[in-house]
Amino acid sequence: MKYSRHHNPAQRLYKILRFTIISIVALLLFFAVFYWIRSPLPKPEKPFHHMHLIGGFSAATPEKALKAATMGIQVEFQYGNPPAENSELGQKFNALHMKVVDGFIASYLHYYECQRSRSIIPPPPALNTYCAYGYPRFSGEETFLAAIAAHLQHVINNHLIIGYWVLDDWMPWDKGNAKQLLVKIHALIQQFTPDRPAICGFGGTLTANHTFGWDDWVADNFSPDGCDEVGLYIYATTMLATNPIPAPETYDWSMSSILPAIFKSLQRRGWNRNNQPLIGIGQAFGGPIPNSNRYRLAPTSKYIAMQSKSFCAHGAIGLVFYAWSDSEIGVFSQSPMNTPDIVIGIRDGISACRQYWASASTVHH
Repeated sequence: MKYSRHHNPAQRLYKILRFTIISIVALLLFFAVFYWIRSPLPKPEKPFHHMHLIGGFSAATPEKALKAATMGIQVEFQYGNPPAENSELGQKFNALHMKVVDGFIASYLHYYECQRSRSIIPPPPALNTYCAYGYPRFSGEETFLAAIAAHLQHVINNHLIIGYWVLDDWMPWDKGNAKQLLVKIHALIQQFTPDRPAICGFGGTLTANHTFGWDDWVADNFSPDGCDEVGLYIYATTMLATNPIPAPETYDWSMSSILPAIFKSLQRRGWNRNNQPLIGIGQAFGGPIPNSNRYRLAPTSKYIAMQSKSFCAHGAIGLVFYAWSDSEIGVFSQSPMNTPDIVIGIRDGISACRQYWASASTVHH
C-alpha cells in the first residue's frame, strides 16, 4: 500500500526544513559572491614599504656593479632599458644578489615632454639645457602610454626588477603637467606589475653660505594616485668654473632647511610619509662638468655620511647614491669609480643609516 504525503507529516516537515536550509545557504552564497565582485581587491603589498633599501644610480656595467656591491649597494637604479636576466649585466646582478629599479618610464617621460616642448613657438628658454635631440617620437599621449604598456608587458617576468623610477627633473615652463600622466602610468603599473612601486623623484640644491634652492612648483607633479614612493635628490648646485670654489663646510649637508621646505610642498599636495615612503638620494659625485665651463662641488666623505644620516633621521626608509656614471662625470670628475674618499663616504653613510634604523626599530618595539 502506498502512503500519501498527507499521511506522513514528519516526512513533509523534513522536506520543508531541508528546502528552507538550502535556500538560505544559496542566498548567503549569492550575496557573498556579489559583494566579493563589487568590493575592490586589496592593493598588493609593495616590498619597498617594509625594506631599508640601499641603492645607487647607473652602476650599469659588470665592473661598476661589482664596485657598487663591494660598497654595500643592493639595488641599481638604471635609466633606459633594464638588463635582461640572461644578459651579461643581468647575470652579474644575479651573482651579486642585486636588484634593479627600472628607469625606462622616467626616460621616456622626459623624451615625451621634450617632444612636446619643441613644438612650442617660440621655444621655451633653456630648452636645449633639458632636451637633447635623437629621442623616440610619439604621435600623441595614447602612443606614449602604449609604449609604456608595452614595456611593462616586456619586463613582467624580469625578476631583477623590484620597482620603477618614473619621474626625474622637470621643466619649469610646464609646471605640473606630468601629474595626470603619472596617474595613468600608475594605473598601467597596477594592471601589469602591481607589486612594483612607482617612485617619483624631486630635486633640490644646496648652495654656499648654508642656503638652498627649492621651488614649490616642482612638487606639482606629485599625487598619491601617481606615486607610491618619493625620492628626494639634493646636490650642491653647479657654478661657473671660473668662480672661486666654496669650501664644502659652507654647504648645509644636514639639509636642515631644505628638507622641511620640500616636505611642506609635498604635504600640501597630499603626501603622507606613511603611505608614500621617502627615499633619500645623496650626492656622491662632483668636479668639472665635461663640455662646459661649469663645476659642481663634490662632498667629502664626512659630508656624504652627514647627508646620508640626515635623510634617514628625517624618515627615509631607503638610501641611494648618485652616481656611478652620468653625463656630468668625465675623466676629471669625482665618482665612486675613481675617488676613494667618496667610497669611504658611501660606506660610512650606509653604516650611519643602518645604525639609525636599528635604533629606531628598537624604540618602536
